[in-house]
Amino acid sequence: MISTPNVNKSSYVGPRALFDAHYVPPQILYRNREEKSLFSILKDSFSDDFSLSILYQGIQGIGKQVIINKVIRDLSNLNTEFLNIQVDCREKNLNEIIISLLTKIGQNQNKININFKSIINSNLSNLWNLFKLTCRKVDHNLIFIFNNIEHLEPEFFKKFLQYGKDTSVSFLATVNQALKPSTLDLISEFDLKKKLNYFSYKELFDILKQRVSLTFLREVDKELVEFITDLIFEHYVPVPGKGIEILREIYPVLNQQVSLNNLEISEILRNQFDSLQTTDEFSMLSYISEAELLTIIFLDNLSNHFLKNSNLYITIKELKELYFVSCESFDYEKDMEEFKNLITTLRNIGILNASKKNNLNDYRYFSDNILNYNFYFMVLNPRQLKSILDAIFNKNNFLF
Repeated sequence: MISTPNVNKSSYVGPRALFDAHYVPPQILYRNREEKSLFSILKDSFSDDFSLSILYQGIQGIGKQVIINKVIRDLSNLNTEFLNIQVDCREKNLNEIIISLLTKIGQNQNKININFKSIINSNLSNLWNLFKLTCRKVDHNLIFIFNNIEHLEPEFFKKFLQYGKDTSVSFLATVNQALKPSTLDLISEFDLKKKLNYFSYKELFDILKQRVSLTFLREVDKELVEFITDLIFEHYVPVPGKGIEILREIYPVLNQQVSLNNLEISEILRNQFDSLQTTDEFSMLSYISEAELLTIIFLDNLSNHFLKNSNLYITIKELKELYFVSCESFDYEKDMEEFKNLITTLRNIGILNASKKNNLNDYRYFSDNILNYNFYFMVLNPRQLKSILDAIFNKNNFLF
């Protein structure tokens, strides 16, 4: 079972904590410095009536937007009089962005009447003049939030930034780390630039665990969240956005609308990564077929272990036992140094890897002493490994 029943949680929010793209958790873990900094400077800008332009950089899913939304919410709770307007620049040209901004201002300011029928076919010059005129009619401090500005031509966004410098209108923006070369020139135009760093294993695990506790009334198995975190580190980059995307995918399972065992869940999880979906089975088949007999037998025992027990992890003790059984199957002399080399090789070719929950200090390098790592997980799907081994056995007519 992946969960235990009925745990009361005062922090329970429900599925909105996963599926609402604008949801902000009560506490943003491990971004306290960034949150306090933005809150302080925006509060001062509203009090002193000066404009700001701030850029948050980082790969998609790292938490740029959630920091901004949290600070905006906290400022609103202080009864600070300001109007914030957000727009996503993805798949929009400049005309569509300006129309979106005007629409949202009109929705929030009853006294501002905008004839939307007349602006739909307006040219860019008229839209820009209408935008500036509308902004002047807003009574409160005005802040625009542009998400994913890498999709907007830099010279266009510079017009917004220049307008902010000429007025008291502030601009916050987010840009993904994979920048167009032309976007690099735009970065220098901002008053402040904040680049968000990746999370450690523990930090990412804590963030995903927090989101799970907000979403489900039932207690979700800690090991499942650890496994998701390990897969993200193995096949992606350590950002919460990928973990939340995965949790959405398995929501019916975690909410017990669908009953699956750990093996079936692990297959769903692995399918969330493009690098796993494109595993070159032919290359893996060629490599394993040329391996020593002991390696092939060990891999067969390893795949059977995961398929039979439906485990997410295997301990180093269990790996040694599988090695001993493999040796005994054809009277091969046990050798711990060979065992270490075997596990290291399987890690290097992408079949097995050590979990980062082992609490070792540095994971940039894989220690030669594999005994230092207590938990391992299958990188390759055990069913996929089993089918490769069966093909090898059938081809070579192995007899045991």
